[in-house]
Amino acid sequence: MRHLGLVSIALVAPATHAQSTFTGRVLSDSGLFLAGAEVVLTPPPMTQRTNATGEFRFVELTGGEYIVSVRMPGFAPKTDTIELADAGEARREYRLSRIEATLPEVPVTASLLDRKLWEFHERRRFGVGRFLDSAEFAKAAGTRTSDRLSMLPGIRILRGRGLAAYVSSIRSQAQIRRRLGRPCQANVWLDYINLGTGFNVNELDPSVIAAIEWYAGREATPARFAVPAKSDDPYCGTLVIWTR
Repeated sequence: MRHLGLVSIALVAPATHAQSTFTGRVLSDSGLFLAGAEVVLTPPPMTQRTNATGEFRFVELTGGEYIVSVRMPGFAPKTDTIELADAGEARREYRLSRIEATLPEVPVTASLLDRKLWEFHERRRFGVGRFLDSAEFAKAAGTRTSDRLSMLPGIRILRGRGLAAYVSSIRSQAQIRRRLGRPCQANVWLDYINLGTGFNVNELDPSVIAAIEWYAGREATPARFAVPAKSDDPYCGTLVIWTR
């Protein structure tokens, strides 16, 4: 009788799935390695950037169907579907075609703001991150910059002394706080200058802000704004502020 009970338990025990691997390489259509290309695997969304030889590697995956999106600024993106078997390995090579963009004629009097916001709109077109242009930012409620930033999904405002306010990422906050015993802050860029973490966003009057870019995690940050994270001062999220 005892042996029968053990057999019953074995029959209802959940099946375990061996882990799978997806690797590959991203090249230009002329065969050059594309370092820093974003490779997104879903579901759930997982992002990697290619190394110096264009290689990427996803491990510890379960078997099933995945959608692969490959993006690199200046190149046409590609989408693919792969099927992974349990304990299987798939490898792909993606060749991206450079976008031969025909830009509209710009007068020689074009301002620095025009050039800055051209980059802003290009990244917004790719759809990675959250964006506010000048009209959207002006319509946001609040008289302080921190109030208007708080409308962006994934942002957490850390209050300091007086009117000071610092930006953090809701998604990355918990795990870093557990490790360091304090909240982490977003890495802030003002125009083309990296201000690092700990910048008080309320030092900026909302009226001088022309556009905002927000990336809720380091893995989502474009290569243009990616900086190495320090072990004693990691950053969670990247905030890019463009001024008039």
